[in-house]
Amino acid sequence: MGKLCSKNVQVESKQIDTEPEISLKTFDNKEFDKYYDLQENKYNILRKLNFEDFFYSLVRFSNENATLEDDYTKAATLDYNMKSSSFYTELFTSDLFQSFIENKIFKHKALNETIGKNEKMSTIFKETFLNANNGLGLKLAQHAKEQGNENPDKNTIVTKVHAIAYGILYCCGKNSTKVKTLFKLFQEDGKIKKNNEMLEQFLLALTIIPSYGMVTARNKLSKNEEIGPISKEELTKLINVSELKDCVNLVHIINDYLFESTDSYTYDQFKQKFDSESIKSLNFMLTPKGVRYMLIQNNI
Repeated sequence: MGKLCSKNVQVESKQIDTEPEISLKTFDNKEFDKYYDLQENKYNILRKLNFEDFFYSLVRFSNENATLEDDYTKAATLDYNMKSSSFYTELFTSDLFQSFIENKIFKHKALNETIGKNEKMSTIFKETFLNANNGLGLKLAQHAKEQGNENPDKNTIVTKVHAIAYGILYCCGKNSTKVKTLFKLFQEDGKIKKNNEMLEQFLLALTIIPSYGMVTARNKLSKNEEIGPISKEELTKLINVSELKDCVNLVHIINDYLFESTDSYTYDQFKQKFDSESIKSLNFMLTPKGVRYMLIQNNI
């Protein structure tokens, strides 16, 4: 592995996830990760939010129901019908993302008290992820243009399928649940299949957000006294391992590994690809440090 279309959502009562947990490898990028530590740890509210709740809110979110309270007891049993809804193509503009943060994340019962007592945390979190999302939109538009789209708009190119990557990378919860959700999202007839355009779009977002997205946020927050300045030399170093070509290359590496011997996977086969004991394990995809590690290792 290098060095290494939409959904009907049916909801039932919450059930206990009995999947065996997937352990993660340790990825050591201290030279690079130190620049993101405050944004991704101390001021990252998502690390206290369960992935299932994040995903449940994202699926249901719209301008019309932005301020309605979600029933998180139903979050664990989302069921998908690949062929009958608009989830994959539903736009998630900057305005919608800000509304999602303010009305869903900030008002979640697990976060409400923390945010209410720490305005600094909520401000830095919001600025970080809104700026990261702007960086995501910029690179998705650049990629679309390279693929032949003449006038891609960075402000209207991010969809909910891209936004799932925030939950995968930054929310707490069982890694096995995240992998199961990915399979349900991108399966067709009970299998993950080769040349799945929506899966590739998701993977592109997954690689851009913790790299160029966080570089963009880090640069924008350099005047914040809590985050601190970053030199031009340091910024250049971060950008050099966060370019679009690096992200696209990593997506190709993931696809090559996934489909090196078969054109499709059942759930059990897909889950095995995240086995931490495997030399070619995909579990780096479940953490921002893991994604950056692979981008650094496969820098072009």
